[in-house]
Amino acid sequence: MKVLLTTGLFPPDIGGPATYVPRMAEALAGRGHVVTIVAPQERGVPCPIVAPPYRLVRFYRAHTLRYANFFIELWRAFVAVLREARACDVLFVNGLDLPAAWAARLTGKPMVVKVVGDGAWELAHTRGWTRLNLEEFQGARGLRIGFFRLLRHAAAKRAQAVIVPSRYLARIVEGWGVQGCVRVVYNALDLPSTGADALPDITLPPAFERGFRLATVGRLVPHKRIADVVAAVARLDGARLLIVGDGPQRSELEALVENLGLADRVLMVGGLPQQELWGMLVRYADVLVLNSTYEGLPHILLEAAHLGLPVVATAVGGTPEIVEDGESGLLIPPDSPAALLAALRRLQADPALRRRLAEGARRTAARFSFEHMVEETEAVLKLSIGVR
Repeated sequence: MKVLLTTGLFPPDIGGPATYVPRMAEALAGRGHVVTIVAPQERGVPCPIVAPPYRLVRFYRAHTLRYANFFIELWRAFVAVLREARACDVLFVNGLDLPAAWAARLTGKPMVVKVVGDGAWELAHTRGWTRLNLEEFQGARGLRIGFFRLLRHAAAKRAQAVIVPSRYLARIVEGWGVQGCVRVVYNALDLPSTGADALPDITLPPAFERGFRLATVGRLVPHKRIADVVAAVARLDGARLLIVGDGPQRSELEALVENLGLADRVLMVGGLPQQELWGMLVRYADVLVLNSTYEGLPHILLEAAHLGLPVVATAVGGTPEIVEDGESGLLIPPDSPAALLAALRRLQADPALRRRLAEGARRTAARFSFEHMVEETEAVLKLSIGVR
C-alpha cells in the first residue's frame, strides 16, 4: 500500500501522536508499504529523526497574526496533504483532520482516522468555554461548540474506518453518529530496553535521589489536575515531585509551587524526548501520578507499565483498561484531592506494596504488544481499500 499519514504533532514535539506516528510509519515501511508523513514544524527547529524509512513532508506552523494563524496553518496543511494524497492508496489520519477530510473527498481516496480523544471537548475545556466533563459535553449545544465539533469530527464521520485505542472511546465516537466502522486497536510501545544502562543519563538535583519520589507527565492543562498533585506533595513529608511537560498552565503551576514553599521539592523540567523521559523515570521516580479528569488510553501509563513503575491514576476514560486497581496500580475517583492524598500516603508508607504493583505493571505491559498493534492497524488499512 501507499499510505499517507497526517499528524499535528511530530518530533521534536511531545505527546501521544508524536510517539505513535513515527513508530507506526517505520513499522509499516518495514512491512513493505510505501509511507509518507505530512506534519507541521517550527522554523529553525531541527527534526531529531535522521534518514527515516519513509518520506517526511513538513509545512511551517503559522506565527503571523494572532487570529489568522489558525486559518493560515489550516491552508498550509490542506495544500501539503492534497498534494501527497493524489499518489496514495489510503490516508491514515492522526491529526490535521479537516485538511485530510477535504483532500480525501477531492481525490476520492479512502480514509482511516485514529481518534484518541474528543478534540472539541479538549479545546473547549482548555479555553474555559465549558466546565462539563467529557460525557456531559457530548450533549452540549451552542454555535461555538458546533463549529469546533465540525472541525474536529469531520474526518471521523467521513472515514471508511475509525481506530480508537480503548472501548471507552469507541462508545464516545459512536455517539458522534459514527456507526459500524469503529475498531478498537490498543496502543502499545516498542521499547528496545528498559534497563537503566540503556537509557540516557539524566542528571537532576541530589535532593531528587532520595525520599518518596513522584512524577507526573503530560500537557499542563486544566483537566490534568496537576495543581492537586502539587498540593498533595505539600502534605507529604519528604516527598519530591517531577512535573514533565509544558502547556498553558505552566506559569500558574510555577506560582503555586512558589506560594506553597515547594521550590526545593517540586521540579518542572518541561518537555523531554522519549528516551530521556524513560531515563528520568527509571532513576528518579517511585510512583507515576496521573490525576486527569479525562483520558482516552494514555501512552504514559503504557510507558510506566513497561518500566515497571507503579501508578496512582484516576479511574477515567480508558485508564481502567490498562491499570487494574490493587494489582498494577491504585485507581482513585477524579476530582478527589482527598483520595489522591490517601493513595499517595499508602504507597509512601508501604514499599512492599510499591514493589508488588511494579511487578503487576510489568505483567500488564506484556498484554500490549507493539507487533500486534501494527498487525491490527495494517489489517484495518488494507480493508479500507478492499484488500483482505
